[in-house]
Amino acid sequence: MYIKQCCLSPILFVGCACLIMPSSASAVEYAYGTYSLGSSAFGAGVTPPPGTYVTEGLFYFRGTIGTAVQFGDDILNAGGKANLFSEATNILYVPERKLFGGNMGLSLTVPVNFVDYSGTLTGPLNNSITRSVDGWGMGDVVSRFQLGWQLGDFSHLFYVQAVAPTGHWERFFEPITGFYRPGVDTGWAFTWTDRKKVVQLNGTVGFTFNAENTATNYQSGNEFHFEWAAGMEIAPGLIIGVVGYDYRQITNDSGSGDTIGPFVGRVDAVGPGLSYTTLIGTTPVVFNMRHYQEFNGENHFQGNSSIVSLTVRY
Repeated sequence: MYIKQCCLSPILFVGCACLIMPSSASAVEYAYGTYSLGSSAFGAGVTPPPGTYVTEGLFYFRGTIGTAVQFGDDILNAGGKANLFSEATNILYVPERKLFGGNMGLSLTVPVNFVDYSGTLTGPLNNSITRSVDGWGMGDVVSRFQLGWQLGDFSHLFYVQAVAPTGHWERFFEPITGFYRPGVDTGWAFTWTDRKKVVQLNGTVGFTFNAENTATNYQSGNEFHFEWAAGMEIAPGLIIGVVGYDYRQITNDSGSGDTIGPFVGRVDAVGPGLSYTTLIGTTPVVFNMRHYQEFNGENHFQGNSSIVSLTVRY
């Protein structure tokens, strides 16, 4: 159905994914990746019909870290806490023209973030101090290109997205809302629907390639992520199910600014999710909601996050 397909716009954290908000589950510098885990779920592999789609998304994360993490030129010790909130606008344009028989999609995600960090710091002179910082700022803007096909009940797409270091950044333990770390994330996503049993299965596999933070001379390692969602349509347009993700850092951190070693991270998460597609007048509208509980974490903030988004086709 046309309406169900429109729910495939890269929902907000699509990018952190696009990175629209700080990702809660990555390692690397600051223990955050520029790809937002949990940004891909129901309808992951679908490129919607030609048109312009606007998504407004909200993200909240609360967690702690069990090991020391490099925070610019400071070290945030184990037990550090993070409360993160993001509002992001994603605009997706799908042109009429096809490429290799598939539908193209061009999108831009612009986030505004609030961060609240607290914990015990170790400074460059080995001095320790307990501090908390908080503040608002623009996040790192993400641009994305995708190309997708639909083959009966199976849809899939390839994507590549670039992260621009546009967010507010400072060198020490400050309320940074961007990471000053350009990056590229690329991957493949699919959606399969059993129309008889009204079951939907989704998956996204991606790799993030990080450039060096030239201000701190910290080279974050490259990362792998797999996101999934499985649900059943229990009423017209309403899908309820289970969502999750698995994250692994696949190369070590390095560079002259890396003072704590390889810092290879990992994390997994699972939780409930839903997607509801309807019409308001003649306008297709898609509502998505997900909650993730993280576990099996190492070298990253671990906690829980919630994502809510609303997509409208113009």
